[in-house]
Amino acid sequence: MRQSAALLVRAVRRSYAELDYARHMPSEYIERMKRTVPKKVYGNRFGAPAVIRWTLHPNDYVPGSKRPWEQEEVQKNIARADKYHSAKLRGKFFPLRHAPSEQIPHEEWTIFPGDIVQVMVGKDKGKQGAVSHVIRDSNSVFVDGMHTILEEEIKDAKQMGLKKMMRWKEQPLDAKKQQVMLVDPNDNEPCTAKWVLNDAGDEYIRISERSGYEIPIPSRAAVTYDYLKPENYIEVEGKDTPPEVVLKQTYVPKLMSFEEEIMQEMGIKEERKRKPTYWY
Repeated sequence: MRQSAALLVRAVRRSYAELDYARHMPSEYIERMKRTVPKKVYGNRFGAPAVIRWTLHPNDYVPGSKRPWEQEEVQKNIARADKYHSAKLRGKFFPLRHAPSEQIPHEEWTIFPGDIVQVMVGKDKGKQGAVSHVIRDSNSVFVDGMHTILEEEIKDAKQMGLKKMMRWKEQPLDAKKQQVMLVDPNDNEPCTAKWVLNDAGDEYIRISERSGYEIPIPSRAAVTYDYLKPENYIEVEGKDTPPEVVLKQTYVPKLMSFEEEIMQEMGIKEERKRKPTYWY
């Protein structure tokens, strides 16, 4: 009996773990990040693995061109890359001085966009707000209008003849260090949550460890960069390609090269003789 119950627990799908934060990023950003190429590889490190620095050029990038409006972004990306690689090397070669941060497993992650949370540190300690987005890789949670710093909207605006403008920017809160905690809907107090099976045993639900009250996942957690909810997607008649046309197989593979296939379609006969090739 115990063995069958254990198999049932393993068979239940953890759908909440599939709500990845990358789905909330713009599709243009996802496609642009696919064009990341290695910039420089530091090899010959006496047996140590090679260090790779990556770069990403814009769509209209021309080698040797210098556009003033791009220099600031280039400098930011270079500084960010240096900071990232320095942190990677520090965590690898100086573990006692710089302890690497441990990521919360996806099966134990309990905070999603749209949740009402309470800030536990900083100037906004004790205040409650909604989660705008999360970054699971660094256990970071961003709350709308909370834990902010004041920064310039446009750097060196006065030199460009523009008025200096400031804005409040949200800073990340560490969920592993409990810098931000979920709010229990039962008493509106901060709490920790865990995942348990429901009474039917077919789905995991999120409950408060203090009161046992269920904390439902907000609808905002299912938002993707293509549409808000999958069930609300509407196909536009006359513009969207029907599924039966997309899934129709129109290509038949043949044992010939691309050039030979074109010659066969156009009725061209090859009268030249191939030169012999040798493989050594």
